[in-house]
Amino acid sequence: MYDFIADLDAYFCEKYANYDKLCVLPGYRMPKMQSTMMRDGREYAYTLPPETMRLATQEKKDELLVALKAQMLDTTFSFSFRPYGFFEKIGKAFSKYAFHKALKTTLEKGNISEEELGKQLSVEPSVWKAICKGGFAPTKNLILSIALTAQLSMDDTTRLLACAEYALDYAIVKDVVVSYLLEQRVFNRGMIDAALQEYRVSNLFLKEEE
Repeated sequence: MYDFIADLDAYFCEKYANYDKLCVLPGYRMPKMQSTMMRDGREYAYTLPPETMRLATQEKKDELLVALKAQMLDTTFSFSFRPYGFFEKIGKAFSKYAFHKALKTTLEKGNISEEELGKQLSVEPSVWKAICKGGFAPTKNLILSIALTAQLSMDDTTRLLACAEYALDYAIVKDVVVSYLLEQRVFNRGMIDAALQEYRVSNLFLKEEE
């Protein structure tokens, strides 16, 4: 196992926010609610901030994380790319916030072209060309795959997601893991694969290394 997995685990415990899955883990201890005695003699309870429910606050967080990992199954996928409708396509053509325009601008800051990027993704060339020209809508998984492949910053990734009306959701395992990789600039393919495998993340468009 790569040494960085322990750091990823710590990050995951701090960030993962699917409390429905966390609170049912055997051994998980719900945080106590705060209470205040009022002048009328009554005691009022107040809900704690959601952050207090995260794994990082648990005494046995390592054991709980192992149990959580055993249950993980990636269901965040889509079967196909959706072509934009007629009026959508017109709107994208005139909007400076259209995904294909933001993608072009973002890649121009780096060392990879749209064509080169497409060759490194597991996407049909015709579909990729249509996405780059504003004919097809990207999926969230594709944008995360673009970010890892093109070695984008977290800021650039967040902007691309917003242009396609998506956002990172820390209640989703995949989003937490990819966020860690982007924040820590972990772009070595072996390390990426190790992180995805550790957390059973799949359904990305990362082409298998030859």
